[in-house]
Amino acid sequence: MSTFIRTDVTCVKFYQQFVLAGIGSVLHVFLRDVDKLKQTLSVLNGQKIYGIVPSKTDNKLIIFGGKQIEIVELDVEKDVFYCCFMPILCDDWVHSAVWKSSNIIAILTAHNVVETWNTEFQMQCSQNKSKENSILYCGLLVNLLDDVLVLSGTVFSEVLLRFPDEETFYSLKGHKGVIFSITCDFKRGIIITTSDDRSVRIWEVQSQIDKTFDTKVSWTNVENIPCLHELYGHGARVMRNCIISDYVVSVGEDSAICYWDINGKLLRKVTSHTNSCIWSLDAEDNYLVTGGGDSAVIIHPLSVITEYNKNCLSLNLNIISPKKLAFTAQRNIVIMTDCNELIFYNADSNTKTEFKLNHETTYKLLSVSSCKQLIAVVDMSGKFDVFIENCKENVINNIIDTKLDVGKIMSMHWAGNRHLVFCAELGRITILTADNKIDIFATFNLPKCKERWLTAVAINGDNLIAGDRCGNIHIYVKGEMGPIKTFKHIHGRYGPTSIKILNNTDFITTGRDGCIKYFSLTRYLYSRDLDYPWVERFVDNNNKYVCGFQERTFIVYDIVHNIKVLEVQCGGGHRSWDVIRYIQKSNEDFNEFISFIYIKESNINSHTFQLNKIMSRSIFTGTHSKEINCLGSHKYPLDSSITYFVSGGEDTTLRITSLNSANQLKEELIFRHLSSIRTVKLKELHDNSLLVVSAGGRAQICIRRILFKKIASSIHVSGEELVNHMIKGTDKERTESRKRGCETDFDPETRVMDLEILSSDNVKFLIFVGCSDGKIRTLEFNLHNNEINNVDYIEKGLCFLKMRLLELPARRMLICSTSHASLYIWDLPQLITDYEQHYLIHKSGVNCIATAIISDTDFLMATGGDDNAVLLNYMSVEECVVVKKEVWTSETSHCSQVTGVLIVDNLLVSASIDQRVTVFEWSLLDRLKCEFRSQVFSDVADIQGIQLLQSDKSSLTVCVFGKGIEVMLIQRPPPQSH
Repeated sequence: MSTFIRTDVTCVKFYQQFVLAGIGSVLHVFLRDVDKLKQTLSVLNGQKIYGIVPSKTDNKLIIFGGKQIEIVELDVEKDVFYCCFMPILCDDWVHSAVWKSSNIIAILTAHNVVETWNTEFQMQCSQNKSKENSILYCGLLVNLLDDVLVLSGTVFSEVLLRFPDEETFYSLKGHKGVIFSITCDFKRGIIITTSDDRSVRIWEVQSQIDKTFDTKVSWTNVENIPCLHELYGHGARVMRNCIISDYVVSVGEDSAICYWDINGKLLRKVTSHTNSCIWSLDAEDNYLVTGGGDSAVIIHPLSVITEYNKNCLSLNLNIISPKKLAFTAQRNIVIMTDCNELIFYNADSNTKTEFKLNHETTYKLLSVSSCKQLIAVVDMSGKFDVFIENCKENVINNIIDTKLDVGKIMSMHWAGNRHLVFCAELGRITILTADNKIDIFATFNLPKCKERWLTAVAINGDNLIAGDRCGNIHIYVKGEMGPIKTFKHIHGRYGPTSIKILNNTDFITTGRDGCIKYFSLTRYLYSRDLDYPWVERFVDNNNKYVCGFQERTFIVYDIVHNIKVLEVQCGGGHRSWDVIRYIQKSNEDFNEFISFIYIKESNINSHTFQLNKIMSRSIFTGTHSKEINCLGSHKYPLDSSITYFVSGGEDTTLRITSLNSANQLKEELIFRHLSSIRTVKLKELHDNSLLVVSAGGRAQICIRRILFKKIASSIHVSGEELVNHMIKGTDKERTESRKRGCETDFDPETRVMDLEILSSDNVKFLIFVGCSDGKIRTLEFNLHNNEINNVDYIEKGLCFLKMRLLELPARRMLICSTSHASLYIWDLPQLITDYEQHYLIHKSGVNCIATAIISDTDFLMATGGDDNAVLLNYMSVEECVVVKKEVWTSETSHCSQVTGVLIVDNLLVSASIDQRVTVFEWSLLDRLKCEFRSQVFSDVADIQGIQLLQSDKSSLTVCVFGKGIEVMLIQRPPPQSH
C-alpha cells in the first residue's frame, strides 16, 4: 500500500472548490483557496492517471489511465471523493473519454476505436473501429447535441475528424511530428494542436451554412479547416495546450509556459517546474494549474499576461545625464547626475527638488542605509554629504557636509543604519559612525589584491565582514588591523555583491557566480546554486526573495518555493538600478508589492508589481526534476516522527528533505554536483550530526556534515561542506598535466558508481570507491582537518556497479559487483589482491547487493541483475575462503532489470524497472528455501533502488526511488503451516 508518492504529475483539473491532480495512480484533492491537500484516493491499479472528465449533470468524474477507467463520485455532505467500483479494464490504452448520459460514457482508444460503456453495470455497449487503424498519440471526444465528434492525433502527423460509426471526413495536415494534444473551442470555431515538431497550430473551422458546430449536420457542412497560425515559442516538444478566455496556453518539455492570443502572438513566456517537463495543465476563471516532472503542482495567475504591461513607466523628469539612483524609505527616488546634482523625486506629488553638490571630482559614490532614510554621497577626494528623508513631509535635508581625511576613496558602503565603511587606496578601511556628527569607529587594512577595494560589507557587533574584488571575504575584529579570518576566492573575480547577517555567528553572501553562500564567523558552511549567474542581494528581511540578472533580464526569485517571481527586460545589471519590496493596502487587503527602477538610455524607468497578480504558488512540493539514482534515510534520535531523505540524481542536485508523520514533505537543503550523482552514503556521528558522502560523474566526491538542532517543537537543519574532491583532478590540473607532457588519460569522464565507508572512531574514515574505469580506490578522510588523501587502488578493467560492506565478528569484507556478471570479495581494511575471490553469479551486470549475517561465519547475500533474476546465496567463511553453500534463483518474478534488494528478517524484497516490488520468504532449516509471498506495483517509473525505512512485527515500510519517490507499507505474510 502506498502511503506517500512524488512522481510525474500527469493530470490536473479544476473542479468546483478543488484542484485535482493525478500523481501516479493516486488522485490528490487540494482545496484551491487555501492550497491545502485534503484527500488522497487510490484510483487505478498500477496505471498513471492521464485524464479527469467531470460530469455536467451530477458529481461524478471519469478518471482514466493506461487501459483502466474508474468512476469517482463526490459525496457532497461529507465533502470527500470515493470510487464507485473497481477499475474497468479495457482492451487498449484510453486517450479520451466523455459523458453521453449519467451512466453511459464513450472512450477513444490508442488504435482509433470508439467504445461506449455502461458504468452502472460496468459493461461495454458498443465498439466502432476506424479504417485508419493508426496508433494514436492523443485524441479528443467532443459531445455534440446528437452525436460525438472524434478528433484523432495520429503517429503520421495528422488529426483525423470523424463520427464514431462513420469514416474520416476531414484530415488536418501540416505538422511534421506526432500529435501530442488537441483542444477546441467551437464557439470561436477553432481547433488547437501541439506536436513533436515544437509547434502550436491554430486551425479555423469554416462553414457558410451553420457556424454553431454543435450538431452532426453542422460538421457535415464544413467546407475547410485551414491552419491560420503556426506558432513557435518552445524549445522542445509541446506536450499540452488549453484555451481560456481570449488566450491559448501551451506547455512543453522545455519547462516553458507560453501564453498566446487567438491571433498567434506570443504574449508572455515563463519557465516553471525547475527545468523539468510540464506534463499537464488546466485553466479556469483567472488561474492556470500545471503539473510537472518535478512532482510539483503549481497555480499561476492568468493576470500575469497583462500585468507586466501595467505600471511600467518611463519617468519623464527632464534630468540631464542621470548617473545613479536609489529608492528612499517612502518609495521616493534620489538621483545623482553628472552635473554635480542630487535630485529628490517625490513620487506622490510628481515633483523634484535639486541639491547642488560642491564636489571636486567627477567620480562620486552614492549609498543608501538599510532603513533607506539616510543617503550618503562622497567623491574620490573625500567631500562627503549625508541627507536624511523626512517621512512626514516627504523631503530630504542635508545633515552632514564635510571633508573626510581618509585618503583617496575607492568604495563606500552603509553597514546597517549607523556605520559607513570607506575603503581608500592601498586598502585602508575606515568605519565611521554617522549621526549628526562623524566619529571613527574602527580602521583596518585590506590584504593586497589586484583591485584593492571592497564590494560588500556588514557589521556584527565588533566584527566587520568585508568582501573584496578578488572574491575574498575577510573577518575583522575591532582593535586589530588585519583580518582574523579570510575565506579565499569565495565568489569569483568580482567579489561578493552583498553580505547579510543572520544571527550572532552566521551570515549569508551573494555573488556574480550564481551562488548564495552560508558562513559562520569561523568556517564556510555550504552554498546554494541558482539558475542565473548574477545574484545581487535579498529583497526582503526574511531571506525569501533574492534578486539578480540573467543576461539582460532582471529577476526576482523565491528560494523557499523555487519559483521565479518576476522578470524585467532592462538591459542587464551594468547600469544603476534599485529594487524595493513593501506591503500596501489594495482592495481592502494588504498585498506584497515590488518596485524596480533603472536607468536606460538616460531615461529613468519604473516597474511596480503586485505579487499575487504575477506570482505562481506551489500547492504541492516537488522534488528532483530528473531520475533519482540514490537515496539514504535517517531519523533524528530526538524526534523519530520525522524521516530525512538524502537523495541524488541526474539533475546534479543532492537534496535533504524531511517527511513528517502527516506525510508533509519539506525541502531542507539543496547541494549541487558538477554532474549526475550516482551514490550517497550516510554515517551517523557522535554528536547526532550526519556525515554525507556523495559521488558520481566527473569522478567527484563531496563530503558534507548535516547538523540537526531542536528549537522548541521544530528541528532546524543546516549543512557544512567539508570536501569537494576530484579523483582525477580539476579541469585546470588536468590541463596543466597535459601541458607538462604527463601521461594522457584515455578515460576523462570517469564516474564514481558506488562507495562504502569504514570507520572505527568516527574521526578517520576509509572510503572505498568503485569507478567506471575499472578501479577500486581507497581514500582516507580526516574529520578533524577535513583532508582527504588517496591511499591505494586495485584495477580490474571492469566497470564496478555496486559495493557492500559486510562486517562479521571476526573479519570485514568488501563485496563489489561489476557490469560483467561477476562479484569480487576482498578482506578489509586493506584490499589485498592475493586474497580476493571472484564469482560469476548472473548472466549480465549485477545492479544491487544485500546481505544478512546468519552466524559468526555464515551470511546470506541477495543480488539482482540485468538478467531480470533475483539470487539468494548462502555463504560461509572457512579460514581465508568464502564458500558458496547454496543458491536460490528466481528468473520469473520480474520482467525487467532488478535494481534493488533487501533482506529484512526472514523476508527478501526486490524491486525492478518493471515497477514491481516482490516479497519472498526465506528459511534455513534443512536447506535454503525461498518462496514467493506477494507483489505490488509502484507508481515510480525506472526504479533505481529500494530503501528500508522501518520494520515491525506486522509490516515493513520501504521507499522505492527512480523517477520519483514512493513510500510503501508492505504487510508481512502470515505464518505458513508446515
